[in-house]
Amino acid sequence: MVWSSLGMGASLVGGLVYVRDENMEQAAEINGKVLCDFHAHPTHRADLDTIMNGLSSPGLVGLAVKDIDQSGKDILRYEQALDILPSGSFTEIDKGRLSRCGKGYFARTQEIQVGIHHVLALGWEGTDYFSNYETMKEAVDIIHSRKGIAILNHPFALVVGAQVRLPNSEEEEKLIQKAYGFVDEVEVHNGYCIDLIPGLLAMKDANRKAEALRQTEFPKFTGTASSDCHRRWEQIKMMGIYIPQVQIENGMDGIKNAIVKGDFTRLGDSEAGPYISRSSFLQGVLGDMYALYR
Repeated sequence: MVWSSLGMGASLVGGLVYVRDENMEQAAEINGKVLCDFHAHPTHRADLDTIMNGLSSPGLVGLAVKDIDQSGKDILRYEQALDILPSGSFTEIDKGRLSRCGKGYFARTQEIQVGIHHVLALGWEGTDYFSNYETMKEAVDIIHSRKGIAILNHPFALVVGAQVRLPNSEEEEKLIQKAYGFVDEVEVHNGYCIDLIPGLLAMKDANRKAEALRQTEFPKFTGTASSDCHRRWEQIKMMGIYIPQVQIENGMDGIKNAIVKGDFTRLGDSEAGPYISRSSFLQGVLGDMYALYR
């Protein structure tokens, strides 16, 4: 009985260590720079204190609209944030696109489905959001026509139906390389590309391949990083890119200029991380799945 209890206890501890495999700490502050996590989907289904703390903590979070499936209805939009935050708690630096809140910032961004790829749009003009598109050329041309820029999200984590997977054919590899040729930057570190079950449900290779292709074929890119937060507010601002604060204060045009010119430093490496913990990953994904069938 004693040995059985000890065995169960050891199994429980081992299980907790396995799923809580990352520290889940927000990125360190660097004087004169702002950690920007542009590709994130925190939920509006949280209490006001949680939302306020997330938006006002050091760093910038992109409130990436995701009109791809039903789960996107739970994501906090930029306009919603303006409506629910207490009066006087934020200042719009760039109307409709960027606000300062406490020590933090939040911006309007959008993740768009383009065939089997996802693209992040930011800094576009006008109030309308984008549709989803079939071809990369069409998507990027439309984003550029509205003075926005396009970042190819998790290039080697392909979205095929309800499945997210690595490419499994030479044709898909060529499609990815072609996509690099259309966009303004590429996300080479995605916090959600974790090895949930090493050797079985393993996606860190997506980050490794994205960075390898950048280095060998597209050195003009610096390569961005994002949390790809799914719902969970503790996931934001763990990784991203450090942009000079003076550029942030110049509004979305300053941010776009910094990204296009490569005037940023990436926090995110396929080997060193950081990554979302398995526990937080599962909570986010299960929340999305529940939203799909709610």
